[in-house]
Amino acid sequence: MELYPLSAAEYEFWKERSVREYKLENMRANGLTEKEADEKATADFNRYLPDGMKSIDQHIYTIKDNDELVGFLWFCERGSADNRKAYILDIIIEEHQRGKGFGKKAMLLLEEKVKALGLKHIGLHVFGHNQRAIGLYQSLNYQTTNLVMEKELK
Repeated sequence: MELYPLSAAEYEFWKERSVREYKLENMRANGLTEKEADEKATADFNRYLPDGMKSIDQHIYTIKDNDELVGFLWFCERGSADNRKAYILDIIIEEHQRGKGFGKKAMLLLEEKVKALGLKHIGLHVFGHNQRAIGLYQSLNYQTTNLVMEKELK
């Protein structure tokens, strides 16, 4: 399995899908309306990708196993000059590829990419309902650094 830089031909497909899934996750996890989720997704993607694929400090990869699409991985570099860190913005494993260890392999390959950039930390956000992802990150020794909780009143 390998991480390949996202091609220009793949960019629009990936972005459309990533925006759509991000909107749905925000509606589910944060109770946003469709309009609010659309506005948030548009603002966040414009902030991180103002120049599309050429945006600085952005790294978007296609995850492939034997030339078969497994998913996508996007991380950015952020922080002050003396404290740069990688931050995962999106990881998608194709539905039919889940449960085969590809997510874990992709995360380990990501560590190699991040180390090659001279960075020493990887951060991420995971929606609370995504127990599969939480389990994966915990198995790779990611630690909870913040926790936001909410209760719905009826």
